[in-house]
Amino acid sequence: MFQQLEALVRSSGKVVMTLQASGDQLAVFVVPHGAKDPALRQPLVLTATAAELDEGFANALLTYTGSHKSLEEQVAVTAAILDEAKKSQVGKAQKALQGGSKKALPAPASNSEADEDESEDEDEAPATDSTPASASAAPASSESKGTDLLSLLG
Repeated sequence: MFQQLEALVRSSGKVVMTLQASGDQLAVFVVPHGAKDPALRQPLVLTATAAELDEGFANALLTYTGSHKSLEEQVAVTAAILDEAKKSQVGKAQKALQGGSKKALPAPASNSEADEDESEDEDEAPATDSTPASASAAPASSESKGTDLLSLLG
């Protein structure tokens, strides 16, 4: 029995075993601790008479330990696959960022009527300096369309 327990203890780090009597039945709880994955912390619970436990506890524990080991291996394989996928995605993202920095983004086009109304209001506003309004509007039309920060603040 302790040889089967040893394999479970080595894989999980710590195993707590509790026995509880209820009439002529014994309940045995074997709980592995220390595993990171919750599936590997599932307890083994057996309820039987003392004679039945003497006969079958070692085999039940051997089966449980084998299943536990299999789950542990599956978790390790899954974690390795996820790590590789994460590295691959990080590499793709870095390449996309490097390739994207070489290309200039086009200026956003304004399609709203509110922007057109604002630009008409600016053209109709009286000029405060000596230059005519049509002269000051000409340089603005040659620049890219967008919101002028100075017109928002002023």
